[in-house]
Amino acid sequence: MISSLIYLDNSSTARPSEKAVSAMMPYLTTHWGIPSTPHQKGQELYPFLAEFYKTLYAFIGAKEGAQVILTSSGTEAVNHVISSVYRDVTLSTGKNQYLTSKADEAPAIMAISHLEPFGCINKMVEVNSKGMITPQAIADCLSPRTALLSLSWANGLTGVIQPVAEIAELCRERGIRLHLEATHVLGKLLYDLEEINPDYLTFNGEQLHGPKGTGILYIREGIRCSPFIFGSADQGGMRAGALNMPGLAGIAVAAQETLECRDLLCTETARLRNEFEQKILKGFPETLICFKEQERLPHCTTLLFPGIANEALLFLLNRRGICASIGGGNFQQLALILSFSGIKEHLAHSAVSFSLSRYTTEDEIERAVSIIIDSAQLLLRLSENISRK
Repeated sequence: MISSLIYLDNSSTARPSEKAVSAMMPYLTTHWGIPSTPHQKGQELYPFLAEFYKTLYAFIGAKEGAQVILTSSGTEAVNHVISSVYRDVTLSTGKNQYLTSKADEAPAIMAISHLEPFGCINKMVEVNSKGMITPQAIADCLSPRTALLSLSWANGLTGVIQPVAEIAELCRERGIRLHLEATHVLGKLLYDLEEINPDYLTFNGEQLHGPKGTGILYIREGIRCSPFIFGSADQGGMRAGALNMPGLAGIAVAAQETLECRDLLCTETARLRNEFEQKILKGFPETLICFKEQERLPHCTTLLFPGIANEALLFLLNRRGICASIGGGNFQQLALILSFSGIKEHLAHSAVSFSLSRYTTEDEIERAVSIIIDSAQLLLRLSENISRK
C-alpha cells in the first residue's frame, strides 16, 4: 500500500483547490438556475455572473471589448478556434494553410489534421535544439495562404517558453491569425497581453487547481469568431447550452487564487524544482537536465536517465507512490518531443517529466528524490546485468 502519494504531474492535471470547490457548491444547491431564463431564478445569477467574468478578464489581462467564453475544457476551446478560423477565414478568403509546431499538444495537431479532407494544409514548424520555435522557423513555413498559427505558449512537459512576443509581431506583419494555448503559463509568468496581442488565447481550468470540465476561450476585440456549438443564444450566441455556473464559479476563484500565489510559485516552487534537480543529479550523476539553460516555467523539469527505459522508471515510481509523466493524453509522447529537438533516440526514451505545484512541499521533494535515485539505480543495475548476459 502507498502510504503517502507524491504528486508531481501537475501539468497533466492538478488537485482542485478547496476554495474553488467550495465556491461551486451554491450553484449546485441554492442558485441552480441558468442566466438565460427570463425569470427570478435566472436573474438572481446576474451579479455573480458579472463578478466571475470580471475576475477572469483581470486574470487574462483582457480588455473590456474582448470576448471571454467558458468552455468544457481547453481542448474544446482550441477546437473552437481552429473550426472558426476555417469558417471565418478559409471559406471567405481561400487561405488554407494552418501552422502548429512539431512539439505542440494533441488538440491543435489533431484539430488541424481534421481539416485536411476539406482542402486545408497542415504545416508543422520545426523545433530547434533548445526546444524553441523561432520566428525564423515560422517565417520559413509561411505562404500567402497561411490562415492561422496555433502554438502552445510553453511546453508543459519540458517547461520551455516560446518567444511569443516576437512570433506575434511576425503574425501581425503577415496578416496571420495567432492562437496561443496558455494553460501552462498563466499564473507562472509575468506578461502584458496587450503587448503580445494574440487573436485567441485558450486555457484549461484544472491545471489552475480549478474544476475539471472547464476551459476558457479569449477572443481579441474586433476578431470575428463563429460559434463551435450551436443551439441557443447562451454566452452571447458564442456557445450553445446552459451556462455551467458551478464551473464558472470554480474557474474564476481558481484564477484569482492563481494570481495571488504567482509570486510564491515563481520563487518557492522554482526553488524546490531547482533543489529537486540538483539533489537527483548529486545522487544519480548520470542524470541529464533538459533545456536547463533555457527560459523555463518555474514548476517543470524533464530529466534524462541514460540506460533506463522511461516506461520502466515511470512504472516503478508509480508503484512507489510518485506520479510523474512521459506524455500521453493531451501531450505528445515526451520522447517524441525531445527527438524533434535533436536529442538522440536512446536518451529521449529515458526521459521523465516532473511538474510541481504550489501545494508541493519540501518534505515531498526530499522523499521523491530518495525514491527516484533508488529506483534509477535499481533499474540501471538490472539493465547492466541483462546486457552482460
